[in-house]
Amino acid sequence: MGISHTWLEKDQMAFKSNCEGFLLREGVVDVETYCNCLLKSSMETYPDVEEAMELEQTEIVQMFEASDCIDELLLLKIEDPWTKETEALFLEHCQKGRIGQGDGETSAEAYCKCALDEVRQLIPNPQHVISLTQEELAQIFNKCQQ
Repeated sequence: MGISHTWLEKDQMAFKSNCEGFLLREGVVDVETYCNCLLKSSMETYPDVEEAMELEQTEIVQMFEASDCIDELLLLKIEDPWTKETEALFLEHCQKGRIGQGDGETSAEAYCKCALDEVRQLIPNPQHVISLTQEELAQIFNKCQQ
């Protein structure tokens, strides 16, 4: 009994495109290496492309976690994209902005630490900070303004 649906080049290209797009949005570098490995693993685990395309997201994540493609750094990056560097960058820009608006250094630091905590709760991915609504920004401002 042969497999009727094999991975055509267009299927492989679509997989890699989706994979690379997702990882790039998550701020991952060297996406091509990860996605080539994940494609190979997917093709081995699910030789029938139709079956692979019907997987639920949780099944896909479990398959990738079981593969040799994802290292600890990538798992951490996906699970908690707020790295120390990202937090430091947020604080730096926030404090510059607050000082530019007339806050003292201590006041700006306290406000921005509070704002970072609030933003982390509202926006799990730092790349999505720009999507904060005016209401969310006002909520953060009101809570953190001292």
